[in-house]
Amino acid sequence: MTEESLPVRYAESLAVEVVAPSEDAARIALVDYYFPNRQRISTTEQLIELWVRSNTIKSEQTQRVYRQIGYEVVDFMSSRFNIADLRYCTLFHLHTYISWLQESKPVRGKLDTYGLSKNAVAKYVAAIKSLWEWGTRASIGYFAIDLGKDLSIRWDDKLAERILSEKQVAVLEKAAISLDAESKNNKMYWLLFTLIFYSGVRAGEISRQATDNGSKVIIPGLFWCQFREDGKYLLLTVTGKRNKTRTITLDVETSKAILEYRGDALDNQPVFPSPSRRDKGKPLSDRGLRKMMQDISELAGIKFSAHFLRHTHATVAKKYGASDFDLQSSLGHASPATTAKYIHHVGRNGTAHALRSKGKGKRQ
Repeated sequence: MTEESLPVRYAESLAVEVVAPSEDAARIALVDYYFPNRQRISTTEQLIELWVRSNTIKSEQTQRVYRQIGYEVVDFMSSRFNIADLRYCTLFHLHTYISWLQESKPVRGKLDTYGLSKNAVAKYVAAIKSLWEWGTRASIGYFAIDLGKDLSIRWDDKLAERILSEKQVAVLEKAAISLDAESKNNKMYWLLFTLIFYSGVRAGEISRQATDNGSKVIIPGLFWCQFREDGKYLLLTVTGKRNKTRTITLDVETSKAILEYRGDALDNQPVFPSPSRRDKGKPLSDRGLRKMMQDISELAGIKFSAHFLRHTHATVAKKYGASDFDLQSSLGHASPATTAKYIHHVGRNGTAHALRSKGKGKRQ
């Protein structure tokens, strides 16, 4: 008997509609089973915002960079693979993104230049690994598996290149003085260079930083109220990574130069005013500081940045007798191991001298 020969009521009863759960519903049910106490994160945007605000990322500067990377990954997956939800990414998709970073991503500020440096790519990979590791926590339960475990970070250790010789520092200082003479800006180039080198501060601790659209100021910049006189010395108080505040004692010469530069400036005025008309009255921005260091670099013909000065500060200070404890305190490092990276090659005789001396002076 065929379906056509059955009475209507029987034919209708055979037309059973099988309702299968949607792919999303099945996935949610599975995730709920393995992560019963997870956070209810429904969108990738929520994931990224909760991730950068978590205790995994403690520095506000790192938060800003990681947020940007997170959204770049989302945009890439959406445009290249039509994947709007990172939960559908595979290891293949992530490796494709990393290859794009290495070979095809336009380099900011450089026309017709593509492919990021090894360390820049490593920073992106570190952010991706952090996102997936955080997203697979039992309390989060956004990702089913941690794809980041299968990604490797390959840093290019260029620490030695970041340490300037004392001769190079002298040439750069001379270039800063020349730029001040040309621009007639009250020794701003020279004093900024001098302050960074002799204090060892991070560039981000004395420059103004804001979100990409400028709606939120992350670091206000450097104001005169952060300096305090203590006899012949000036004490500089800055806020570093993880919102930790520290006070740095400046030497007599730097203290004297800063006080002369200050004149009658009030405590609530910026130490280094922004030269930009748009930011008139505001402290120098992080981009403005980098531009000034670049100007000095180009005039002197020596490649360097503000962070080079920080590394050189630690190395030269150690060479002339500064203790590891004082260096760690001045640089604001949480761990002695971090300070050791700056000074690992200073004050060690190595093993060659033992071959030359051949045991001379050794107790019998």
